[in-house]
Amino acid sequence: MFQETINTITPANPEFAEKARKRLDNLTKPQGSLGRLEEFAERLVAISEDTMPVLDKKVIFTFAGDHGVAEEGVSAYPSEVTRQMVFNFLNGGAGINVFARHAGAEVVVVDIGVNSEIAGTVIREHMVKGTFVSKKIIFGTKNMRHGPAMSKDEAVRCIQAEMATFDEAAVSGKSE
Repeated sequence: MFQETINTITPANPEFAEKARKRLDNLTKPQGSLGRLEEFAERLVAISEDTMPVLDKKVIFTFAGDHGVAEEGVSAYPSEVTRQMVFNFLNGGAGINVFARHAGAEVVVVDIGVNSEIAGTVIREHMVKGTFVSKKIIFGTKNMRHGPAMSKDEAVRCIQAEMATFDEAAVSGKSE
C-alpha cells in the first residue's frame, strides 16, 4: 500500500499555477499584497487542477506523539503534558481549535505515538467534543541524541497509519 500510494502522487500542475497567478494578479489589489496566502491559493489550484476549487469539507488532522529528545530540555513542555494537550484539542481549547472554528473545519486528533494510553480513557474519563482516532504505532520516540528516534519500520508504519487516516476520512466524507 505504501509504495502504491507514493506512486500515485503527481507533481502540481504548473499550467494551473500560472492560471492562478494571472487571476490573482488581475484582482483589484496590489500584486502580491496577500503574501503567503497567494502562494497557498496558487498551490491549491495547481494541485486540484481547478481554477476555482471549493473547500467545503475541511478537516485539520492533529497527529499527537511524544519525542524522546524532550529529555534534553528542548521542549516547551515535558512529555507528561501531551496527554492533557490531546484532551484540550478535543475540547476545543487550543489555538488550532480557534483557527478551525474560523475556517469551518473539524479538528481530528490522532494518537500516533503519545507516551501513554489515551484510547481507553477518552470517553471514560473525559467529556470530549472533538473526534479522536487511535492509530498508535509507538509509545513515544527514543531520544535521538543517543540513537535513532525510531526504527525505519516504525517510521514507515507511522506514515502508513497517517495515509490510512486520510483515506478513511475521504471515504467517510470528512474530506476530499
